[in-house]
Amino acid sequence: MILLLLKSHWRSLAVALLIGALFGTGYLMGAKQRETAWQLKWSQRDEADAIALGQRLAETRLEEQRRQGEIDAIRQQVNQQIAAVQTDADSARATARGLHQRAAQLAERLAESERTCNTHIASGGTAKPSGSILLAELFSRADERAGELARTADEARARGLACEAAYNAIKSGEKK
Repeated sequence: MILLLLKSHWRSLAVALLIGALFGTGYLMGAKQRETAWQLKWSQRDEADAIALGQRLAETRLEEQRRQGEIDAIRQQVNQQIAAVQTDADSARATARGLHQRAAQLAERLAESERTCNTHIASGGTAKPSGSILLAELFSRADERAGELARTADEARARGLACEAAYNAIKSGEKK
């Protein structure tokens, strides 16, 4: 019975199979085109993302180099300031040495003058250091310590200003 049915309707079955095959082929071709179109869109998006990433990296590198350049300039300026502070401290130390020597000479003269004026001191006794010599020594030590403290304070100020300048350079770069 099936054979008889096939013999009588073979043309309509062949046409139906042909239409089904054409429809299936068309569907598969459309799906392939749709897949290709999506693949092209994804490729373009990936390419655009890669370009944007490259641009962001280049901008970030430039910003980092700018900031590092500012910090290097600040560091160089601070090193120059510290060198100037040390030069000033050395100059002040040399001047102070001269003053200390002069004060010691004056104290020695004053002590000698005191010794000659005070004849009541026994010649065989041990001589006590005079107040002027002690005062000159105290002055000398106090002046040396003050110079050390001034040099340390000047260096700390220069370093603090450098730190502040570096911070401000970085903060101003972030606002852009």
